Amino acid sequence: MANFVPRLHHVGVVVHDLQASLDWYRNNLGFEHQYSFTLPGAQVAMLVRGEARLEIFQVDGAAPMTNEREEIETFLKLGGVNHFALNVDDLEETVAALAAKGVKIVIPPSSVPNHAGDRFAYIRDNERMLVELFQSAP
Repeated sequence: MANFVPRLHHVGVVVHDLQASLDWYRNNLGFEHQYSFTLPGAQVAMLVRGEARLEIFQVDGAAPMTNEREEIETFLKLGGVNHFALNVDDLEETVAALAAKGVKIVIPPSSVPNHAGDRFAYIRDNERMLVELFQSAP
């Protein structure tokens, strides 16, 4: 059973503007549009960068993200997935490049507490979704 689930395949994210999100992830994080399809009431696109995959849904009538998801003091108190993390090779360089493009930096590069050299930062995408950038220790 140890190899029953060898790795995460993708993360699904609901957005209000599919094209704007495709453009944001392509232009800021280098994702490529792999394919699109429709479901009843939804347009869907799969984005890929290396082994990272995002399935982006534009759903008719989807509720907007709540303000509680934007505040550091409250977002961890809400159930469900609150962010996803992407590996980066150079956290400082990545954050600087994204900041120069106008991407909102929520938490600047920081060390993981009680861990040997791993580092992280948090940003917001175009729909205000929280995205962690993670650099493993050498």
